[in-house]
Amino acid sequence: MDKNLIGKKCFVIMPFGQKEDLNGKLIDFDKIYLDFIKDVVADLGMECVRCDEIAEAGSIHAKMFEHIFEADVAVVDTTALNANVFYELGIRHALNKHVTILMRQPGTKTPFNIQGYQMLDYDPENLESVGKAKLKIGEFIKNGLTRQVVDSPVYGALDNLRVERKPKNIEKKEIYLYQIRGVPGKQIGVITGDIQNIKEADVWVNSENTNMQMSRHFERSISATIRYMGAKKDRAGRVVDDLVANELREVAGSSDVPPGTVIDTTSGELNKSNKVKKIFHAASVSGQVGRGYAPIPDISVCVRNALLLADSEQMQSEDIHSILFPLMGTGTTRFSAQDIADQLIDAAVSYIEENPQSRIDKIYFLAYNEQDREICRYKFNTDPRIATPDDPKATMA
Repeated sequence: MDKNLIGKKCFVIMPFGQKEDLNGKLIDFDKIYLDFIKDVVADLGMECVRCDEIAEAGSIHAKMFEHIFEADVAVVDTTALNANVFYELGIRHALNKHVTILMRQPGTKTPFNIQGYQMLDYDPENLESVGKAKLKIGEFIKNGLTRQVVDSPVYGALDNLRVERKPKNIEKKEIYLYQIRGVPGKQIGVITGDIQNIKEADVWVNSENTNMQMSRHFERSISATIRYMGAKKDRAGRVVDDLVANELREVAGSSDVPPGTVIDTTSGELNKSNKVKKIFHAASVSGQVGRGYAPIPDISVCVRNALLLADSEQMQSEDIHSILFPLMGTGTTRFSAQDIADQLIDAAVSYIEENPQSRIDKIYFLAYNEQDREICRYKFNTDPRIATPDDPKATMA
């Protein structure tokens, strides 16, 4: 098993059951799928699925398109020149530019449109051939995911083509907690879902700009949500006292603060509704006229400074033991969201290793959507400083 591949998905495009090739030879594609392809993919630590295994409700075609688009890897068996296989291959090439692996048995006449593309040859009746093909498919997957070379003829011809899909928001609250090795009692993890439903953290970190001006109440941001939830409201839900925003304005003043600065305020009404004792406002983004906001150069310093503040003398009487961080900068950067998340988590783990007597026992990162959850769990499963079970289970809150 390769830790770097845990959580990755492979969608297999091939015929089902027994089918004849163009020469009338009967081929057991189910056996090839189960004993060859799925066996190799599972050994790598990846999830492997074929269209006939999609058990979700709804249109089978809609689910097929979803898997073709979202899969990190697609393995396509062109043997028998099946029309459905080529239809699905065309969809894959149109939707995804990376890691589509083509394979075939001896004697397959490759259509003109995909001639010249690398093919993995295998003979199911030759054990040596199957053994070599298993090694090759593992290499193809690892190299493809690492190098991200364009293997779609569509994207090769249309270099400005871009197909994106926003990650699905997560409705259900789940908690994944992991031990930090060598530091007993200290845990790091992820909470999924809407921040409005979270009651597990004593401190919420607010990703704020360097001018420390909170977002308007109904904007789609953590800052706006904290501002509204922390405010005192009348029976109709109208803000009558902007408690958190007013306090931050008073403490921060009118000038910009240095990037990475963390300022604490009370939590206002969040103390009653969500058991939040403090809000830590981290200057994680800065603005430029005409260009909007961008993450500060070293956004991980916000994590370290927030933890330093939690352990400071001024917090001694607050009885705080847990803290919740948003994935600051992952949605507004030109860099990889995984890279940014790794930096944030690295900063948290390093701080606890350096300060094992920290007041903070639990560090949570908020995963509002599926991408956030997967990049967090990927980091937790691949960082040797974090102890993870082979199959971490969500603790339902």
